[in-house]
Amino acid sequence: MSIKKNLVSNFLLTSSSLLFPLITFPFITRVLSNDSIGRVFFVDAFTQYFIIISSLGIPFYGIREVSKLRNSPSKRSTLVVELISIQLVLALLFSVVFCVLYFLVPSLNGNFDLIILGCICIVFNAFMIEWFYQGLENFSFITVRALILRVISVFCIVLFIKSATDHFIYYLIVVGLLVLNSVVNITNYFRNFHTKFILPLNFKQHFKPLLLLFSINIAVSVYTVLDTIILGLYTNALSVSYYNIPLKLVKMYWMVVSGLGIVIIPRIASLVKIKDVKSIALLLNKSFSLVFLLTIPFSFFCFVFAHEILILISSEKYINSVDSLRVLSFAPFIIGCCNVLGTQFLMPMGMENKILHATIVGLIVSLSLNIFLIPYFSFLGAAIACIAAEVSVFVYVFLVARKHISVSIDYMLLVHIFLSLLIGILFFFISKGCCTEMMQLFIVLGAYLMSFLLLQIFVFKNSFVNILLKFSI
Repeated sequence: MSIKKNLVSNFLLTSSSLLFPLITFPFITRVLSNDSIGRVFFVDAFTQYFIIISSLGIPFYGIREVSKLRNSPSKRSTLVVELISIQLVLALLFSVVFCVLYFLVPSLNGNFDLIILGCICIVFNAFMIEWFYQGLENFSFITVRALILRVISVFCIVLFIKSATDHFIYYLIVVGLLVLNSVVNITNYFRNFHTKFILPLNFKQHFKPLLLLFSINIAVSVYTVLDTIILGLYTNALSVSYYNIPLKLVKMYWMVVSGLGIVIIPRIASLVKIKDVKSIALLLNKSFSLVFLLTIPFSFFCFVFAHEILILISSEKYINSVDSLRVLSFAPFIIGCCNVLGTQFLMPMGMENKILHATIVGLIVSLSLNIFLIPYFSFLGAAIACIAAEVSVFVYVFLVARKHISVSIDYMLLVHIFLSLLIGILFFFISKGCCTEMMQLFIVLGAYLMSFLLLQIFVFKNSFVNILLKFSI
């Protein structure tokens, strides 16, 4: 399957991960109380932390290894059984640890029902095996399955969440979606892909690369998950909700950007085997262009119109989160660039140790700043620590990657984007005082999109936007 078809399938998949939450998120934030949402976010932070630990580095390791064994069904089936077994054992272990924490961490008191749902999520994540389909570049199946189940989840949220205290029902729907995804994935695997595997199973061969990726995941989790846990331990559920509302918005978007880059990993892994550096550089150039195209306008609009965007997606209850959204608005751009050089290049190159070093730097920056800033600045301090950690990781990854490959940047695309944004800013000042701030947001957005399109047609011909449409093997 061509990268273009994979990119289209994964674009639909990752776009739906943004679109559906944008439909449900305003509904949830208006119905549930701040305390209810804060409880869910706090418990889910622990859940995601244990998922990261129990999955070791299987989501990335699995893609690379399945890609290598795509033409060896028996060896591939053996690999899948071994990786699922490893993750399942760890998932059961950390589910027990999570339950024990209920009695040791006072902030978790009163949330045992949510913790049980979190444990179910941890266990069923072992059967998600998205990495298997990604390694085979079978993105169409993942996309169709996800779209159907996300539509079902939207209807469930609208139908069953009625009061400010329905946080258990909300989390039940979230966990139920993951369980259904896992059941569909594993059932389809055994029906269509599984063959007789080789005995005895050899778990030992995976430990060394997985332990390296595990170390990376532990470091990354500090500034992607533990910030919420630290904030909850220092403050309360209200502050957790004030931090997580803008963070969820930003995360939804950077998941779209990062998800699109997943399609590049199997292809680069194949190119690494034949040492085709020129083709790798070309792919990374296109990946950088995609990051610029998607994240620079997002950062601009979230920074300038933070107040309006928060009211639009979460009502005036979370207006105190404006400054946090402005700080976090740069995260998709930083993480997107870091993923291009780290996840898409260094990892397929087998340089996981360098990524580990980068994440350790990010861990030190994040942990230090969270502990120092949260007692004084609460949720805003967590936002600052998050961005500082991501910047430190990117700087390290960039310094390592540039020693191994030279990637050219499409500067004309940057000119195109910034010129379109300048036209949007012009309309911002023209419309100031003539209409509401919410209307200004849509006027500037419309001006940006229209000017970008017109500049594409009449000035920046044959630019990345056209190249993307022709992007194939």
